[in-house]
Amino acid sequence: MRFDEFFVRDGRFAADGVSLDELAGKCPTPFYIYSASGIRAKYRLLKECFPAFDICYSLKANPSPAVCNILAASGAGAEVSSPKELATALAAGFAPGNVVYVAPAKTAVDIEQVLRAGIHAIVADAASDLRLIETAARGLRMRPRVLLRINTRETQPEAKEVMVGGPSKFGFDEERVADDVAGVRLEQARIAGVQVYSASQVLNRVWLAAHIEYVFRLARRLSRELEFRLETVDFGGGFGVPQRERDHELDLAGLAGTIAGPLAEFRSDEPDCRLVFESGRYLVAESGVFVTRVIRVKESRGRVFAICDGGINAFSRPVFMRVKHPVRLLNRLAEPATTHVDVCGPICTPLDCIAKDAHLPLPRAGDLVGLLNAGAYGCTMSLLDFMSRGRPTEFMAESGELRRA
Repeated sequence: MRFDEFFVRDGRFAADGVSLDELAGKCPTPFYIYSASGIRAKYRLLKECFPAFDICYSLKANPSPAVCNILAASGAGAEVSSPKELATALAAGFAPGNVVYVAPAKTAVDIEQVLRAGIHAIVADAASDLRLIETAARGLRMRPRVLLRINTRETQPEAKEVMVGGPSKFGFDEERVADDVAGVRLEQARIAGVQVYSASQVLNRVWLAAHIEYVFRLARRLSRELEFRLETVDFGGGFGVPQRERDHELDLAGLAGTIAGPLAEFRSDEPDCRLVFESGRYLVAESGVFVTRVIRVKESRGRVFAICDGGINAFSRPVFMRVKHPVRLLNRLAEPATTHVDVCGPICTPLDCIAKDAHLPLPRAGDLVGLLNAGAYGCTMSLLDFMSRGRPTEFMAESGELRRA
């Protein structure tokens, strides 16, 4: 967990040189604060471990323009899942040739917009997608690359969100893809590779290595069976970050070492094939903190409640995904944790408890509560209009400066 690395200096909370006092003076709560150096550090680590792979940032994790600008300038590509995400990516500076479009529901209008942008590839989930892409390509007189999303038969990982190995709304079932594709006549669009997204928040290096090797074999087999030239293999992502105190860090170096042999073997057959990892959470989660202020503290029948100005309206993921984010009192980091506290928001439902049984110093009115690992699926995934309390502001801290994200 990178909180101490990205957000603590000399025992006090600070984000890229911006102190908590400065944040509190300029940023009305609740708000999100992101660390620019943290985002760059995570991208650099991923790229250093996997230099043979292009890293495409998944905008669904956090489409904030400031976040996207940093990753585009660092050299990342983008994985987008809607026309608006595509527009955001292009405006942020991601090169069209480094963008992949992945979405389980695509309309003819969506596809035409995507093809006009001249991106690297669009991912097809079904034969109907192929027909829509072919029709749009003919109308535009373009030759777009298409990647076939495959719902593989590989063993499922231990993860909350699993997309392969069983029935799925995503992709062609591996055992049926040849028959499904054979029924579609493609003259303009061309199949150029495969995409397989396995699961989200995976920390098991052994499983990830087996998945990557599986996709290497699958891509070569389908290239032969369907008679297309293998230009791109997109392995998805799913790289996790420690979420609970007992979680271990994903061993990226170990993963890179484990797949070195399969990678070399694949490269001997396909030296020019583009290899892609998609990554959202891994790149940005640990570089963000959700900050909310304690309005009052209540003791009720043996439980302590810190009732704050931001809850599920501003940060829904802890409740609806049942994720236990680490919690700190940001203005009292050095004090020992003495009390088990339920951190609640201002919304009129008992569901509005964004941290249950958090071990903290006994909170006081005015304290600033930080929920860590909030850089991914935070603001963008929340019930922002619920009870009309307004949208939390997002800020980027960089080299001692603060700006809207």
